[in-house]
Amino acid sequence: MARDAEATRRRILAVALALFREKGFAKTTMRQVAREAGMSLGAAYHHFDGKHAIVQAYYAQQNAAHEAAVRAALEQAGGGLRERLGVAFHTGLDVRAGDRALMRELAPLVIGPDEALSAFSPESEPLRNQSIALMRDLVDDPSVPEDVRDPMALALWALFLGVLLYFTRDTSPGQAKTRALVDGALDLAVVTMGAIGLPAFAPVRAQLTSLLRDAELLPDELA
Repeated sequence: MARDAEATRRRILAVALALFREKGFAKTTMRQVAREAGMSLGAAYHHFDGKHAIVQAYYAQQNAAHEAAVRAALEQAGGGLRERLGVAFHTGLDVRAGDRALMRELAPLVIGPDEALSAFSPESEPLRNQSIALMRDLVDDPSVPEDVRDPMALALWALFLGVLLYFTRDTSPGQAKTRALVDGALDLAVVTMGAIGLPAFAPVRAQLTSLLRDAELLPDELA
């Protein structure tokens, strides 16, 4: 039964995403999704309580594909901190490159303060923490002091979110401007991590971590 339910969820998700891409998220209704999936509206709602829940499943799918691609690429590439970060960011763009139009439509929901799909909403917390944890693994490097790794993981996640928003509207050939933005930003990020890691900045690092913890921006497992 559980296997059948999961297969049904996957079918609904695939149908919904096809409709979102064809008609747009705003113009697609759950009734249309149910009809195209060959089930009743009530059955569709049994698996997803609305379009926002479908989008959350879509983001989870993207996150999983991104992390799997990063892990696989790093096994082949290895390299230092800057190289690993480059792999993670560029792979993240590669995974999402075919869905820029849909991502562009959903972008206002990601940055909206009152939406369940907001990057900072309680509903988004598991996906947010998963993405931050991936960045945390990447900065687990001898060149980065331990007491700055958690804040830097959060900063890199925020940077990647901003890059994705820019990516959706980048009309340059092959989104070359986004790629250049990534490389320049990561160069600066690595320099910043090296500078803030100096002993003289230890009080600043402690204050930064405390500030982010008080704002509940650091996941519990990282704080």
